[in-house]
Amino acid sequence: MSELSDAEWEASARARSRTSRQVVAEGVSSADALDVAKAHRPNIMILDLGIPGDSLERLKQLCVEFPETHCVILTACDDPKTGIAALNAGAHGYILKGVSAIELKAAIWAVFKNESSFVSPEFPARLLSAVQHKEVGSIDLGLSHRELQIIAEVENGATNRMVAEKLKISEKTVKHYMSSIMHKCGATNRVSAVMASQRVRQSGQHA
Repeated sequence: MSELSDAEWEASARARSRTSRQVVAEGVSSADALDVAKAHRPNIMILDLGIPGDSLERLKQLCVEFPETHCVILTACDDPKTGIAALNAGAHGYILKGVSAIELKAAIWAVFKNESSFVSPEFPARLLSAVQHKEVGSIDLGLSHRELQIIAEVENGATNRMVAEKLKISEKTVKHYMSSIMHKCGATNRVSAVMASQRVRQSGQHA
C-alpha cells in the first residue's frame, strides 16, 4: 500500500522473504488498503502516508475494524505531528524511508511477533524534542489508569515481577500492559517509554 522507489521495493521484498511471510496483495491507494484488509486479513500491512486518499483516516479505520492486522507506516514524512498522529491512530510501526533491508526486516519481525511497536531509531528523539520545544503542544498518550500505575512503577525502577507483586496482577498481564504502553508512546523499549511518559507529563505541567 505504498509508493516506493525501486530500491525501497527491493529492500521491502528482501525483508519479507527473509521472514518467510507471504505477500498476499499490493495496492496503490488508501481504498485498496481497506479492500486488501477485508479480503485477506493480513498479519502485517505496510502503508505509505503518501498514497492517494486520506491515509491517516484510513489507518484509524483499519486499526478499529481489523485489529488483527498490524499496520506499519513506511514513509518519507519525518514531521513529529504526523508521526504522533499515526501512532495514536494505532500504527504498530513508523519507519522512515531509506532504511536497509535488515532494518525493515527487524521492524516487520518485531511487529509480527507482537513484541512491541517499532519506530525508526532516529525518530523518537525528534518526537521528544518536539514536545520539549512545544512544537506539538501537550500530548495525551491515552494511557489507561492501570497503564499509568504501571509506567509509574517502571519509572521508579521496578521490574515486571515487582510491578506484578505490587499491583497484585500476573507478570504476563504486566507484559501485556507494557506492550500497550510502548505502542502508545511510540517506543521500542522500556527506557524510551519512560522517557516519553516523563516528557509528555512535563509538557502538560508547563503548557
